[in-house]
Amino acid sequence: VLSVLSGEMPGQLIGSAPEANYILIRSEDANSEQIIEEYNWAAAAELADSLGADIINSSLGYYLYDAPWQSHSYLSMDGKTTPAAKAANFAGSKGILVVSSAGNEGSTEWRHIINPADALNALGIGAVNGNGEYVYFSSIGPSADGRIKPDVVAMGSRVVAQITNGQFAGVNGTSFSAPLVAGLAACLWQSNPSLTVKEVAQRIIRSSNSY
Repeated sequence: VLSVLSGEMPGQLIGSAPEANYILIRSEDANSEQIIEEYNWAAAAELADSLGADIINSSLGYYLYDAPWQSHSYLSMDGKTTPAAKAANFAGSKGILVVSSAGNEGSTEWRHIINPADALNALGIGAVNGNGEYVYFSSIGPSADGRIKPDVVAMGSRVVAQITNGQFAGVNGTSFSAPLVAGLAACLWQSNPSLTVKEVAQRIIRSSNSY
C-alpha cells in the first residue's frame, strides 16, 4: 500500500503522491479479528491528527469478527453506528480527509461495503480494472441508509506495487484503489491549499465520469 502511494522507482513504479510526508500506524492485530481493532483505528486516527496528518488512507475494513456477537449487520453500515465509522466522522470534523477501502466482499454472501468506508465523512473507494470496468470482488453499495457508496472507484486490479520480497507485481484489491485516490487528494490539496476537507472530497466525487 505504501509503495502505491510513495513509490519512486522511475521506469518501474511512481506512486500517486511520492513526495508527500507519511506516518505509518498499524492498528490491526494479525492474529485475530476482534472489535477492539476498531477502537485501535480510532486511537490511530487520533495519533495521526496529533502528528499533523491531513489525509488518512485506510486500507482495511470491518464487519465480521471471530466472536459472532461482535460482528456487524448490514444495517450497521449507515455511516454513523460502528466504532470505526464514528471515529472516521470525528476525524473528518477535525479537517482530516479519510479515504477508506470499500472492501473485497463483492463476490461473498455479504457483498456490501464495510466500515469505515460507510462513514458519513469518509470517501469509500471501490475497484475497477484498467478498462474502467467494475471488478467482481469490489464491495457494492448503497450504504444501509441509502447513500451512494462507494463514493468513487479507482483501479484496483493489477495495480503496480512493490511487494514484500522487493519485487514489483500487479496486485488486486480495494486496498490498492484507495491509496490511488488518497494520493490524488494529496496532490489536489497541495495545488489548492485553501480548500476545506469537504471541498476536496466533493471535487473528487464530482470529477468521476458517471457523476
